[in-house]
Amino acid sequence: MKRTNVVKLIINKNTHEKLKELAILTAKCWNEVNWLRTQQFKKGERVDFAKTEKEVYKKYKQVLKVNAQQVARKNAEDWRSFFSLIEEKKEGKLPKWFKPKPPGYWKDKNGKYKLIIVIRNDRYEVDENKRVIYLKDFKLALKFKGKLKWHGKQGRLEIVYDEARRSWYAHIPVEVENTAENKGNLRASVDLGIVNLATVYVEDGSWYIFKGGSVLSQYEYYGKRVSEVQKVLARHGQRRGKSLKLLYDKRRRFLKHALNSMVREIMEELKEKGVSEVVIGYPKEISRNHGNKLTVNFWNYSYVIKRFEDIGEELGIKVVSVNEAYTSKTCSLCGEAHEGGRVRRGLFKCPRMGKVINADLNGAINILHIPESLGSGSGGQLPVRDRGNGLKAQPVVYRWTSGAGWVIPASYEVMRMKAVNHKPMIRPEVTLALQGGEEVRIP
Repeated sequence: MKRTNVVKLIINKNTHEKLKELAILTAKCWNEVNWLRTQQFKKGERVDFAKTEKEVYKKYKQVLKVNAQQVARKNAEDWRSFFSLIEEKKEGKLPKWFKPKPPGYWKDKNGKYKLIIVIRNDRYEVDENKRVIYLKDFKLALKFKGKLKWHGKQGRLEIVYDEARRSWYAHIPVEVENTAENKGNLRASVDLGIVNLATVYVEDGSWYIFKGGSVLSQYEYYGKRVSEVQKVLARHGQRRGKSLKLLYDKRRRFLKHALNSMVREIMEELKEKGVSEVVIGYPKEISRNHGNKLTVNFWNYSYVIKRFEDIGEELGIKVVSVNEAYTSKTCSLCGEAHEGGRVRRGLFKCPRMGKVINADLNGAINILHIPESLGSGSGGQLPVRDRGNGLKAQPVVYRWTSGAGWVIPASYEVMRMKAVNHKPMIRPEVTLALQGGEEVRIP
């Protein structure tokens, strides 16, 4: 499996200028080969990867050496991904509104180059003991901070300049041998949201909630800070500034850290329980439906699902992502879709059976069985069946803390959150639900 070590480089002003010069030459090489291929594409011609690569290599080999070839090949990878998306679009695998776009240029509208240096896998060496990366073609020794987490056969090195933090970072990809074994046979599902970042359901009836309150509060705090800085800049006739870039960067890194930690916690817990497959609900139209701006901005579903896949590969757990359409209005108790089933915040009531269930849990249970209903012609209605071994009444609830990450509250006050035993077609005399922190009877 492929993994990437990212380390911060420690360089002086002179080395910074050398790296910047190489990065600008790399960007020019990328832009030129990309332009040649774009022209062929616009004319309806076959994009000739070999010919265009040879053309730019001949021009840039004196300054970028063999690495000019790697720039052209990296660009070719993006073009092939673009063509794959076109094919998926034709086959109806992508949303109707989605329009694949060809690779862009490494230069913004203000004429500023994207600073990336591409180095072939055999043209650099990493001395982990001395913490130095040697660039053979440019006679540069770059010191770095930190330790390498992953070890294996090294791939193409990319050195990237982070403008917000004004620092260079080396991205060192390696091919790691995967020795993970998983003898479990349980399946689990994940419903992603905002109030509850993730609701996880396992076939054995256990379920987990990762509360989003503290993460969302911190995210909104950064949003307010961004607005304040934007107002100050506007008073001086400016739109951009270092402080603004740093705030955006801090918010991005905070959210990335919280979500990464959550995914890791979920997958390791599921591995311990003997789960071999995880089904994740993906809101297919989320980027198109801008009704909830916070949801669109807060969640990068593609990134989170990729993290589930990467960690799943590492732990030997299969990860499947499915379109979660209809899961919020379909009852996991009877398998039928009900408009207005969400009776109050956080609860779903089945009109047919009179039972109440946690709404996010209801969605997670439905997500688990989506693959079984594909191609069934049910028109979005999930099949009626016994969904698992019955629920454990109380979930395991995690909350985010800035110091300790995801933890289970010592007081466990959220344990009052109940779920019905949801074996189908069993009508209880009363149903319990939570209202204002107390249990009440629902007629």
